[in-house]
Amino acid sequence: MDNYYLLSNYLLVMLRKILNYIKDLHIDPDTDMLKRIDAQRLNLFAFSIGVVLLLSGLRDLLFGFKAFFGGLFVLGGIFLLLFFFTKARQNILICFTVIELSMILVFYFSSTSGFENGLSLYYFLLLNTSLFVFNTRENSKYIIVVFATAFILFLISHYYDFRIFRVAGTENLEFSKNQRFFTFINVFVWFGILGYFILSKHFMILKLYQKVLHGEKIMAGMREKLNRKDDIDLENLVKFAMNDDIAFIPKMKSSFPNLYDSLTEINPDITADEFKLCALLKLGFTTKDIAEYNCISVRTVQTRKSRLRKSFGISSDTDLYKWIDTL
Repeated sequence: MDNYYLLSNYLLVMLRKILNYIKDLHIDPDTDMLKRIDAQRLNLFAFSIGVVLLLSGLRDLLFGFKAFFGGLFVLGGIFLLLFFFTKARQNILICFTVIELSMILVFYFSSTSGFENGLSLYYFLLLNTSLFVFNTRENSKYIIVVFATAFILFLISHYYDFRIFRVAGTENLEFSKNQRFFTFINVFVWFGILGYFILSKHFMILKLYQKVLHGEKIMAGMREKLNRKDDIDLENLVKFAMNDDIAFIPKMKSSFPNLYDSLTEINPDITADEFKLCALLKLGFTTKDIAEYNCISVRTVQTRKSRLRKSFGISSDTDLYKWIDTL
């Protein structure tokens, strides 16, 4: 049982490392947070869809659908190329060209054996993909063109009853049933991936917004306590603390030069972790805040607070926040 737990834990750690590598590939660490979130979502999306399309193509090849294998393989390869070549992925015109090319492939394969093959469902995927990729006001014109292209191609296919082109074997009834089933699976998986990234982006932006609001609240409280505005760079100080930045401690020492001296007078053996905890308490961070911004559990923070009391001889009935404010 222990070996199974260790193995599963090891696999989870490796999977997390791989996902982080895929997510952050070619992204500058100093990139603006909102742009970084966008770039990470596009990284994961391009890689995921590329893999799904390639696997779907191999499946079609195993079932003898060579023509469909070729189409899916080309699409999957294009999405993976967009993932590996960051300049191409970040070029809106290239992304637009890829989606338009995908539309033409869908038009071709959906017009081989009638509407019943279900391949027209891919139009809806590409429409939603365009909404995900071109998600800024200045790029909205590309969305309009993509939607217009899908509408025109669908009308042409409809006019000819989705039987414009001929591909060997597609008239077979069993083939059409299988292709419809596989198309549904592909569309279902693609929509699931797309929905996940849209929701995760939404939640991350919401979390950032809440973080900003909370940071402003902390700064307002500190300014009120200190009754001064200009001599302490509270904005960067709180930002470093919330991001668990290594610059936080030096910034704290320069902003509150007497704090470290006062703490070392009481306890000359103060550790770096203890000073960091005191600094966060000084700024008014709650137990939950400290746990969240330092990626530790609430219980761990509570344990560190208890150790801090013992280390500095603070009685249990003394409020830690009021105690640190006196220093």
